[in-house]
Amino acid sequence: MSHQVQMAEVIKPFQDLSGGMAILHYIVPAHFVGGFLIVIGLLTRWAVLAQLPILIGAVLTNFLGEMNSTNLILATITLLVCLFFLVYGSGKHSVDYYLKMQK
Repeated sequence: MSHQVQMAEVIKPFQDLSGGMAILHYIVPAHFVGGFLIVIGLLTRWAVLAQLPILIGAVLTNFLGEMNSTNLILATITLLVCLFFLVYGSGKHSVDYYLKMQK
């Protein structure tokens, strides 16, 4: 969020698409809020759904822009982990599970 020039450089391959600046304004809040929700296990599937377009874009950036194998591997692993949590859910050590057991 504090390195806006670097973020603009990363999304340069998507610059010609309409709403390029909207993409930048979506990425930062979705990562902050979504990442926090995933960590505590609250609304995990919804948070992962918000992260999926960003992660798919991170994988595509390596093919549309400059190829960086380290970033590609990291983005792919993160995408696979998020897909796992999308299917499996947050698990027994989460706020969702705790709130469900309180009823």
